[in-house]
Amino acid sequence: MSSVFSNLTILEFRPGEISPEALDALVQPESGFALVTCQRSLLLSLDPVSQSKASRAFHGFEAYNYFLRFACGLESKIQGETDVFGQVKIAFKKLQQDNPDLADQFRGFFSCWLEDTKEIRAQFLQNVGGNNYGALARRLLNPKATDSVVILGAGLVSKTVAPYFAELQLKVWNRSPERLIDLAHQLKRKGNKFQALSTIEALIEALTQASIVILATPVDAKLPAGVTAAISNDARVLHLGGQLDQLHCNELQSLASVFGSRLLTLSDLFEIDREQAQIRQKQVRQALDACHQRSLLRNLARSIHIAHGWEDLALFY
Repeated sequence: MSSVFSNLTILEFRPGEISPEALDALVQPESGFALVTCQRSLLLSLDPVSQSKASRAFHGFEAYNYFLRFACGLESKIQGETDVFGQVKIAFKKLQQDNPDLADQFRGFFSCWLEDTKEIRAQFLQNVGGNNYGALARRLLNPKATDSVVILGAGLVSKTVAPYFAELQLKVWNRSPERLIDLAHQLKRKGNKFQALSTIEALIEALTQASIVILATPVDAKLPAGVTAAISNDARVLHLGGQLDQLHCNELQSLASVFGSRLLTLSDLFEIDREQAQIRQKQVRQALDACHQRSLLRNLARSIHIAHGWEDLALFY
C-alpha cells in the first residue's frame, strides 16, 4: 500500500547550519516553503530536495509524524511549549498569502496537523507548567512591582512574553508600527496594555530607565545604534533569540562582552525548564506515543473527525 504521505519531505536545520540565503536557494516555490523559528529552520517540500546540509531529513509517514511532534512542542527544548503551535498557524497563513497555489496543495496536511495537535495537546499536554517563553521568562527574571520593563520586538515571541509583564511599567519597541498595533490589540483583549515606543529616541530614553530589558529578536538581528550603550548598568538583559552555544554570532557575542553575567539567554530559560522536566516526563511520553499512533491512522487514510475552533477554521477558507 502506498503511503498517504509518500510525496512529503521535511528537512531540519539547526541554528547556524544554513544561512537564510542558502535556505532560500533550496526552496522550489512550486513545491516547497521554509518555516523558521529561533531553534530550527524547516524546509517542507512535496518534491525530492537536496538534503546534504540538513541535520535530519524525514520522508512520508516519518515526515508527518515529525511535524506533528514539532507542532505539539515535543521537538522543542521546552517540551510541550505552546509558542510553536502559533508559529505553525502563522506559517500557513503566510503561505496562503504568498503562494496560494502551493497552500492549496499543503491544505490537507495542515488541516490534519492542526486537528491532531489540538487533540493531543488537550489529552496529554494540559497543565504541564511553565511551558512557554513568557511563563519561564517571568520565573527567571522574578520582577518586582516597581520594575520598568522594555521589550524590543513585537512579533510572536513578544506576544507570548508581554502579557506576563503587562502589570508592570511595560514599554515595547518595534521597527514596524503595524506589529505594535497588533500586539496592543492582543493585550487589550486580555485587559492589559503597554506603552508603545515608535522612535529610536523614545527607545533610548526608555532603556536608560529600564531595570529589565528583553530582546524578543532573532539572534543575529542588529540592534539600533545606541541601544547597548543606553541600557543601565543595573538592568538585567534577557535575549530570547539565542543561546550560550551561539556566542559565535557577532551580535550575541557583542552583548555578552558588554553585559557579562547580566546577560541571560534561552539557555537560562531551558535550565529553568529542566527543573520541571520530571513533572512533565510521563505526559510527554504519552503525547509522543499519541503522535505516532495518530500518524499511523492518517497514513492509512482513516477519517478522524475533530472539531475545529472558529479561529482555526479561518485558516482554511
